Amino acid sequence: MTRESNSGWRDHDEHGRLNHRMPPVPHRLPTLESTTDPITVSPGRVPSASQRSAIEAPAAALLVLAGPGAGKTFCLIERIRFLLEQLGMDPARICAFTFTNKAAGEIAERLARTLDDRVRQVKTGTIHAFCAELLREFGVRVGLQKGFGIIDEKQQRAVLRRIGRYDDRWSGSLLRRFSAHRIASEPFKHRNDADSFERYDRFLRDRNYVDFDMLIVKTAELLAHHDVVQRVRARWDCVLVDEFQDLNPLQYQVIRELGREHGHVFAVGDDEQSIYSWAGADPRVFRQYANDFDVTRRIVLRENRRCSREILALARRLIEHNPTLFDEPKLLEAERESAFCVAAHGFADDAAEREWLVADVRRDHAEHGIPWGEVALLYRTHSIGEALEGSLLSAGIPCRLASGRALTQDPIIAYVLAALQVVAHPEDVHDDAFLELALPKPLVDDARAKLARSDRTLRAQLEATARELGHQHVDARRIRRACYSLDNLPAIADQHSSVMGLVEELLSHRVGTYDTVLEENHDELTDPAAQPEIERLAARLADARQSGRTIWLERRRGAEIPLAGLLRGAGFRHVSTDAVSPPDPEPILVDDAPTLGLPLALFKALQLLACANARSAFRDFTVVDIETTTNAVDRAEVVEIAAVRVRDRVIVDELSALVRPAGRIDPAAAAVHGISEAEVAAAPTFTELWPRVRAFCGSDTLVAHNGHHFDFPILERLSGETLAGTYDTLPLARRLVPGSASLSNLAAHFGVDTGRSHRALDDTRALAKVFLALRALNDAFARKTALVHLLDYLAVALVLWPDELDAEGTMLRERCGHFAFGRFSTCLDEYETERAARGDDTLPSVHDLIEWLGGVKRMERVRAEKPAGERYPVAMGRLRALLDQLPEASSFDDQLCRLLELAALSRADDEPADATRVNLLTLHSTKGLEFSRVYVVGVEDAELIGGSAAKPAADGQLEEARRLLYVGMTRAKDRLVLTHAESRNGRPGGGHRFLDEMGIVPTAP
Repeated sequence: MTRESNSGWRDHDEHGRLNHRMPPVPHRLPTLESTTDPITVSPGRVPSASQRSAIEAPAAALLVLAGPGAGKTFCLIERIRFLLEQLGMDPARICAFTFTNKAAGEIAERLARTLDDRVRQVKTGTIHAFCAELLREFGVRVGLQKGFGIIDEKQQRAVLRRIGRYDDRWSGSLLRRFSAHRIASEPFKHRNDADSFERYDRFLRDRNYVDFDMLIVKTAELLAHHDVVQRVRARWDCVLVDEFQDLNPLQYQVIRELGREHGHVFAVGDDEQSIYSWAGADPRVFRQYANDFDVTRRIVLRENRRCSREILALARRLIEHNPTLFDEPKLLEAERESAFCVAAHGFADDAAEREWLVADVRRDHAEHGIPWGEVALLYRTHSIGEALEGSLLSAGIPCRLASGRALTQDPIIAYVLAALQVVAHPEDVHDDAFLELALPKPLVDDARAKLARSDRTLRAQLEATARELGHQHVDARRIRRACYSLDNLPAIADQHSSVMGLVEELLSHRVGTYDTVLEENHDELTDPAAQPEIERLAARLADARQSGRTIWLERRRGAEIPLAGLLRGAGFRHVSTDAVSPPDPEPILVDDAPTLGLPLALFKALQLLACANARSAFRDFTVVDIETTTNAVDRAEVVEIAAVRVRDRVIVDELSALVRPAGRIDPAAAAVHGISEAEVAAAPTFTELWPRVRAFCGSDTLVAHNGHHFDFPILERLSGETLAGTYDTLPLARRLVPGSASLSNLAAHFGVDTGRSHRALDDTRALAKVFLALRALNDAFARKTALVHLLDYLAVALVLWPDELDAEGTMLRERCGHFAFGRFSTCLDEYETERAARGDDTLPSVHDLIEWLGGVKRMERVRAEKPAGERYPVAMGRLRALLDQLPEASSFDDQLCRLLELAALSRADDEPADATRVNLLTLHSTKGLEFSRVYVVGVEDAELIGGSAAKPAADGQLEEARRLLYVGMTRAKDRLVLTHAESRNGRPGGGHRFLDEMGIVPTAP
C-alpha cells in the first residue's frame, strides 16, 4: 500500500482508491456461515433489524452509519460479543478504539456484566492512549527518549509563555494553527509569528515532551517503519472504531496501517455528526475508508430510539441541506410521539431571552414534575452559558455550567499531579503549574500580567513581587512558602521507591493554596497599629533592640516562659525571665497592657515591628481610566481618557479629554458611558492626544482597575508603546473586599463618592481614593497576619495567663492551641525545661498545659499523620483508579511516567450530565447525551455560522454549523425549543438561516 500524504483526504488513482486492494481476510478466522448458534445479546434489549445486520456481519471491513439515538455503542458492544461468542475470536486479538476514555470504560463495563473474565483481554481505549503506549515501546525509533512527557493544553500555553508567544487573545488560535500545520500539512505563515511553530517544536524536542497532536504524528511516523508495523499489526485480528467521523487524517492513517493485512476494520460513526473540523476531522474519512478497504456494503442504523418524530423530522430537514457523502439518501425513522411541538421563539435581545428561558424552565418543572437533570440548555459559545448560569442561580434554579470533569480539575489531584510533573520533568513549565495551584489566583494573575512585559519565568516574577512587598507581607510569605514546597519536591521523591508512597506523602502535607489561621480569621483580629498601648510597647521594644538592652519579663504564673519564646522567635537575643531584673533592662510588666493582656499585646507589638518596613510604597502614582467604543479589547477605541496625579497620597492634578475614534461607538458601550458620537466629533484623535497624556503621566506607576485586562492593553495597542510601570487594583480588591469587586461597589464599601459612574475623570478620582483605602487595608491585613510561626508560643502564653482575656484573646487561645502540639514545635519542651530548672512546683505542669490546650487525644490527632485516603477520600479514590494500573514490578521512574501518561490522557473525557441540576453545555460537548427538555440558545447566524457580509462563511464552515445544530437538536427526547435574539451582547444577531431552512418562523413566546 502506498503511504498517504498528510495533506488531507486524497484519492490515489482515477477511481479514488489506493493502488491495490486490501488482502483477503485470513483463513484462520471463522466466517459467519460456519456458525450455527443464534446470536445472544445483552439481557433486556433486542437489536433492531439494522443493528442485527451490523452485529452479525462477516469478519471483514464494514461501515456502519449510525444516526443519532440509533444505539451505536450498543451495536459496537454486541459486535464484540458476537466476535467472541459466535466467531470464537481470541479476546486478546481484538482492539476497539473509542473517542473518549469514558466510552472505553462504558464498553468494558457493559461487556463485563454478561461475559466472563476473558473480556478484560479485549483492548479498549482512545487512539491517543494507544499511540502513547506504542511510543513507550518503540519511541526511540522516531527520536523520543525513554520517559517522554505528555503536555496538555494548559501546559502548551505555558510553553508559549516561555517562548514569548503567549497572549490571552490569540494563544488558542495559535495552538489550533499548530495542529492544522502538523495534521493537515497546512502552511504555517503569519507575519507576526512565522517562527512560532519552529520555536515551540524545538522547545518540546529539547525537553522530551510531546503534546496530543505529536502522539499521533509520531505514531504515524513510527508505523512507516516496516519492521515495527509488522510487529504491531500481528497483534490483532480485528480493529473496531467508534465515532469514526471524528478521526483526523493522521489518526485514520494509524487505523489504516493496523488493519492493512487482515482487513477486518469495523467502523461505526455518522458523517452528519462530524463537528470537530478545528481538530482536523472531516466526514470524507468515510469515503476514504470505503475506498481503501474496498467496502462494498454499508449498513445504516435507521431507528432513532431517542427523539420524537417531529424533532427528528425537523432535524433531518435541516441536515439535508448539506451535500450527501454517499449516493443513496439516509432514511432515518423515529417511533416515539410527544405531546410537545418543536418551538422557536424570537427575542429583542439576549436579556429578554434569558428572562423567558428562566421562567419557562421553572414553569415546565412545576407543571410536569420533570427533574432538573432532564433539562439542558445548549449553546455554541461559553459566554452564553456564563450569562445563563447567573440568571438561573439568581432565580434559585439549581444548574451546572459544564467546565470539564477531567481528572486535573479536582484541585487535590491537580496539585499532586503538578508536584509529580516537577519530580519527573524538572522544567520551568511544570514549576509554573505547581505555583499556580499553590498560590491564590489573584496573586498569580497579577504576576502573569506583569510577565507580559518581561522575559521572566513565573517563579522569577513572583519572587520579585515578594521582594517588593517586604519580608512580612502576607503575599510575600505565601510566595516563599510555595517556592520552598517546590524546591523540596525532589528531596521528598528521593525518599520513596514507589509512586503510591510518594502520593501518600504529598497528600500528608497541606495541599493547594495556604491560608493560615490568622488569615482565615483576619476579620476578627484588630490592627496592631490602631491601638496606642501596642504602639507604645512596640516603640520600647524597638529602642531596646537598637540599644542592645535586655528585655526583662515580669513573672506571671509561668506565662513569661512562652513570652520569652515569642521574643526570641522575633529576633530578640537578650531576653530574661529571672526573678530579679538584670542591670539596665527594658522591663515588660503586666501593667504595660491593661486592655489586651500582656500575651496578646506583646504578640501584636512584635507584629507591628515585623511590618515596620513593609509600609505601602504607593504614595506617588497616577490613576488612568478610559471609556471606549466597545468592550472588545482587541478592537476597542478610546472615546474618553482621564488621569489624576497623586503625590503623598493626595490628588494634586487632573487631566481629562474626549477622543474622536475612527469607528462607530457601539450602542451597548454608549448606553454605559453615555458618550455620543456627536460629542466626540470635534475632539482630537487618540494619536493627537496621546503625547499630552504621556507627558502628564511621566515616569509614574500607572494604576487602573482591571487595567491588565482592559485599559493597559488597549492603550499599548493604540499608542504602539509598552507602558513601563503598571498596577491593576482588581486582584487586590478581590482578595481584601468580600462581594463584587466593581469600582462602584468598592467605592460604596469605603464611602467614596463616585460622581458620574463610567465617566473617565470621575472614575479616576474615585479609584485613586479607593486604591489608597485598599492599600491601607492591605497594610493592616499584613500586620494582623504576621508572625504565624510564633502561634505555638502565643497559645501557651494565653492558656497560662491568669487574668481574663478579651474576645480576641479568647478566640486565639481556642483556635491556636493545636500549634503547640505540632510535630516540630518545641514550646512545650522549653517550658518543661525552664520549669524544672527553676524547681518551682507551683507552676502548672506540662500535663496541665496539654489538658488546657485540648487534651492528650487532641495532641495525638495533631501529631498523627492521617492517611491520605481519610483526608481526601474522593481524590484518592480517583487517583487509586490510576495507581492500580501501574505495574508493581516496574521501577519508580517507569511508574511515575506511566501515571502521568494516564492522567494526561484522561483529560479529554466527555462531560457527564448532572442528574440533579439543569445542565448548561456547549453544543460540542453534548454528543452521546440526551435529555427530555432541550433548549438550543442562540440560533442566529452571527452565533452559529459566523462570517460577515464582507466575508461570508465558507461552504465547509456553513455545513459544519448545520451539523452542530443537528447534533444539538437530536439530544432532545420530548421537547425542543430553539431561541433567537436580534441582539446579543449589544451586537446584531444576524438572520436565522437555519430556522428558515427548516421552515420555522420564530415567534414571540
